[in-house]
Amino acid sequence: MRMLEVLIVGGGVMGAATAYALARRGRRVLLLEQFALGHARGSSHGLSRLFSYAYPQAIYTQLAVAARQAWATLEADARQRLLINTGALDIAQTDLSYIRSCVTQLTAAGVPFEQLPANELRSRFPALAVTDQTVGLYQPDGGILPASRCVATLIEQARRYGAVVATGVRVDRLLPDGSGVRVDAAGATYRAQRVVITAGSYTPVLLRQLGLSFPLLITREQSVFFLPRHRVLSKIGYLPVVRDHGHGNGEPLLVCYPDMGEGVKAELVGTGVVVRDPYVPPPLPDPVESERIARRLEATLPGFATRLLRAETCRMTHTPTGDFLIDRHPEYSQIVLAVPCSGHGFTFAPLIGEILADLAVQGTTQHDITPFRLGHLRTSRVLT
Repeated sequence: MRMLEVLIVGGGVMGAATAYALARRGRRVLLLEQFALGHARGSSHGLSRLFSYAYPQAIYTQLAVAARQAWATLEADARQRLLINTGALDIAQTDLSYIRSCVTQLTAAGVPFEQLPANELRSRFPALAVTDQTVGLYQPDGGILPASRCVATLIEQARRYGAVVATGVRVDRLLPDGSGVRVDAAGATYRAQRVVITAGSYTPVLLRQLGLSFPLLITREQSVFFLPRHRVLSKIGYLPVVRDHGHGNGEPLLVCYPDMGEGVKAELVGTGVVVRDPYVPPPLPDPVESERIARRLEATLPGFATRLLRAETCRMTHTPTGDFLIDRHPEYSQIVLAVPCSGHGFTFAPLIGEILADLAVQGTTQHDITPFRLGHLRTSRVLT
């Protein structure tokens, strides 16, 4: 049996990015995806994800700067534009601590931004419902990543560099030993020097096989597309990606994307339903949640929830702190674990692919991933 250099489990955006990074370095790579590429039972499908530099923690802003260069490298390789520069706007009403912290990190990283008072918000973005207390943080270089197209491009480029991608192959068992890892999948057996697990909501099943009981919460989140009354004001060029943090009274974050031809997309972050078994097919979107999103969207952008076009769901895999999990297995160093999600990982995908390739090939990376190590996450404060 031929020994592979690296076998990757999971063909979402993180697995695809890792395959691309490794194949680009000339490594022999096999990626196994249990469903079809671009399937809707994970976290990487759909029309859009946010690219943003605005984080209250320095490490994420710094990584976002590096990730932008990684996206540019992919765009140059693929000879196509992926990141759509729409601008990104955070607004808040009373609790401004998040925006203040983001300003500190953006300033330190040298990322362009503007702080916008209420009168400037009204002038620049007339579709917004703005009170005198509303404050905005605008990043001109923020934007939209077309999710499904990004994954397809990563897979295409990984294959171009020599990676093998197999679909419809579910990994049944991982058996590490002194010389590598045996992988039993769909009736076949593979051997690899290194294995990278980028399995999203299916990760807990594999972790249990490897003797790890790290707590991961899987949720099903819902996005809704609306036909707005003011079509012009909803288009790119008039409307950036908007994140409304509300009044700081516990209401969920609203994220709204400009109309890219399929309507305005809106979602509430942190309102998802817990997924107990990832292998149970997702149910139809919840009309009650769609109505909840519509009400919140109308409060932020009046006239934007005029007509519901469609709803879709995806999954999020959360660590207890909301930080990424990126590390080698504490007992089997030939296995790299990655849960770089918690609802905000897509921005960093090609960079995370590089980091996982580093860990798989050389065991270390030049990027600071201290907060993402297993030991650090287990001793950190749990988000509430």
